[in-house]
Parts: sequence; C-alpha cells; structure tokens
Amino acid sequence: MRTNLNICGRIVRAVLPILAAIVLASTAFGYGPEGHQTVGAIADKLIANSPNTVAHVRALIGNETLEHASTWADDCKYNFNSHDQDMVGFVSANPHVQGSNGPHDHHAYHYTDIPIQETHYRAGSVGAKPIDVVHMLRNCIAIIEGHSNATNNPTGITQKTALRLLVHYVGDIHQPLHVGTAYFGTNAQLVNPSTTTGAQADGGGNLIEFHGTNLHVYWDTTAVQDAMAAANVQTPRAFARTIIRNPPPGWETSSFISGWAVKWANEVLPIATEAFNKLTFRVNPPGWSAQTRNLAAYDQWAAAQVRTEIARAGYRLAAILKKIWP
Repeated sequence: MRTNLNICGRIVRAVLPILAAIVLASTAFGYGPEGHQTVGAIADKLIANSPNTVAHVRALIGNETLEHASTWADDCKYNFNSHDQDMVGFVSANPHVQGSNGPHDHHAYHYTDIPIQETHYRAGSVGAKPIDVVHMLRNCIAIIEGHSNATNNPTGITQKTALRLLVHYVGDIHQPLHVGTAYFGTNAQLVNPSTTTGAQADGGGNLIEFHGTNLHVYWDTTAVQDAMAAANVQTPRAFARTIIRNPPPGWETSSFISGWAVKWANEVLPIATEAFNKLTFRVNPPGWSAQTRNLAAYDQWAAAQVRTEIARAGYRLAAILKKIWP
C-alpha cells in the first residue's frame, strides 16, 4: 500500500463515492490484499522445495505464511493491532503524522513519486526520497542479511519485521503507480516538475477521479480483480497456482541483489507512464478527473499488466529469499 499521497486498499470498487476517494488521497494504498496475498502465495510455493530457505523464514515468522505476512505493512497503517508488539514497536519508532513526511514515516516507505516523463529512477529525482520503496527494499534486505547499521536501519527494525516489510514492499514496487506519478500544470496538462515550476502532484493517482473511484485504487484493486476474473479464480492462492503454471517472462534480475529494486523501478516506470498517457484529464477540484475513449480496452490492458507484475513480484520475492538463505 501507499500513503502520503505505497500501494493499497480494501475499498470496494463499485461503492466508493468519489468524495471518499478524494478524502483518502493522502492515505493511498499499494496492491490491495488480493494482490499482495497472491505475491506471498507465489513465493510460498516457490520456496517450498528449498528447506534452508523455509527454515530461516520459519525461524523469523513461525508458522505465518508469506501470503499472510504480505499485508502486515498495510495493517500497520489501517488495521493497527495494539496487541501485536512487533507492530506497536515498528509504528512507534517510525511514526506517521498526517500531512507530513518525516524522516521515519512508515507510510512513505511504500512508494516513490518519479515523474512519468523520466526514463529511470534516480535517487536525486523529484519524488525520490531516502525512505522511498527503492531504498526501503534495499534496507530490508540488508537487515535480514544481518548487515544492519545506523544508516540503513536508524530506527532498529528487527529481522522479523524486515521480512514482513520485504514481502509487502516487493509487491508495492511492482504496482506502477507506486513508482511513477503524474504532475499537472495549468489546465490539467501533464508536465515534468523538473522543468516546470508550480507543478502539482497527483498523489500517485489518488487525486484523479476515474472509473467510479480514483486512479490509484483502480490499479490497486480494480485491475487486480479484473485479472483474477480473467483467470477465472476467486482467491489469491488460486491465482498464485494459475500464475505458477505459466511463469512470467523476464522475471529474473541480474546484478547484485542490492541493485534489484532500482532495476524493478526502471522496469515498471514505463507502465506507469503509459497508464497516464492512455487517459485524458480535466480539472476537477480539489484534483482532476480522467477519461478514456475505450474503457473496456483500458481495463483489459491494465489487468494484463497487473497480472504480469504480480507474477514477477512473487517470483522475485522467492528469488531474494533463496539468495539470502540458499
């Protein structure tokens, strides 16, 4: 899930009033529970034949599956459990203040806001932050590997919590609107904030009315549900089984594991760009509204993108865990 403007909601597509969508603009979501749980369920299956990997995962989270752990980071934001001491400790050390993006705001860990005109993720880009999802994925991997220090873990995130966060953030970075964001000038024109003064961010699509909800929730939830319907499945676990029968192309990532998050951001950014470029916009205070000439075609295209990215996320999550604990 995503916030500030991190991927993800439990909001039902057809009944969400647009006013509520606008109000929720600063508490954005990453893939909804179905998307994240599918990522975790894929990884559960793929590590099952690696006893050492499974043993280390079990040592950290016990009998909790990766499917179940996949929504923990969002639960920290929306379903806070004061009886979960891991959650209490994490949220206390990484507090969120509405309307603020402090140096340890766990809501901001779920996304990065790279302008869709950019071709690559750059740490110095508008919208990139030291606590964005790219950096947090790298940090979680280092913590799990035992390489925690004051730079990559200033708030003392435990290995158990880092594993739960990793499962979720791998899903988040594969949600296109958790990486690429539109910035608007006057008259709802898409502009590059690096070259245009006064550009206004759309909050990862949260401030854009679309399809009876907002564009971010559409990509978090609607597109996922459409992808599951196209696969004729009703549960994340069933969706995971379908995906494993047809592995996603190009999921393998070369180079050192610490560089994988940047590669994934670079891969998904063009999808975010296309997601916006397929639409037309008009001002609709306090945000904008989007239209497309062929909604059915957009739905079909978005569902196909989501299926591929969720599949890659599941395979890549398993690859990370197997690489850490071969």
